[in-house]
Parts: sequence; C-alpha cells; structure tokens
Amino acid sequence: MRGYLPYEITKSIEAIISDPELAKKVIKAIEESLSAIEEKAKEQKVIVKTELKDELTKELVTKEELKATEERLRGEIKATEEKLRGEIKAIEEKLRGEIKATEERLRAEIHRWRADTIKWMFIFWLGQIGTFAGILIGVLKLMLK
Repeated sequence: MRGYLPYEITKSIEAIISDPELAKKVIKAIEESLSAIEEKAKEQKVIVKTELKDELTKELVTKEELKATEERLRGEIKATEEKLRGEIKAIEEKLRGEIKATEERLRAEIHRWRADTIKWMFIFWLGQIGTFAGILIGVLKLMLK
C-alpha cells in the first residue's frame, strides 16, 4: 500500500475541503508525492549502502593483507626464536666454563686439604710412636734394673 494515505487522514482532508473533486486531487497529489519520496528513499538507500560498503572495505583488512601480516609475523617470530636459541647456547657455554673452573678450584682445594691432613697425621703418628717408644724404654729400664 505504498503511497496511500491512511483512512483517517483522507477523511480529514475531505472534511476540510468541501469540493469532493478538489479533495480527491489533493489526496492524489499527496499520495504521488509520498510515492516519489519512497522511490527517492530507495535510490538513496542503495547509494548509502554502496558508500558504506566502500568505506567499510577500506577500513577492514582483506584476507591477503591478513595472510601477508601473518607471514611477516611468522618470519619475525622465527628470527627471534633463532636469536634466543643462540643467546641461550652462549649462556650455557659460559655457565659450563664457569662450572668447570669452579670444579677445578674445588678439586685443587680438596687435594690441598688432603695433603695437609696427611702431613698432620704423619706428625701425630710420629708423636705417638715417640711417646710409645719413650714409655717402652722407660719400662724396659725399670725392668732391667
């Protein structure tokens, strides 16, 4: 029912305009104007829709752009990963060197302590043997008298 006026409006126009032919002409003119407005609105709707689509297309990322960005990011991630692996390897080598140096220092320290312990044990046992020999000589002298 495009372009047709509601019944109440038609009756109001007929009540205001006393000449029935003139009232029909006014109603018909209004209905034609409404139809023209509706047609113009449809045309504008298509134009606005197309313009909106064009604007959104400019704003949105295309699949190709997304794929290109994804590939670029994969490359960057791979490069970063390789760089990190290199840095980790260098740190591991440094730590291994430091651990080996510390191990060698500890071994040298243990050998030094072992040598000191053997030296002091030797001195202790010499003292014990000397003391035992002195006691033995003293006892033998007492027994032989």
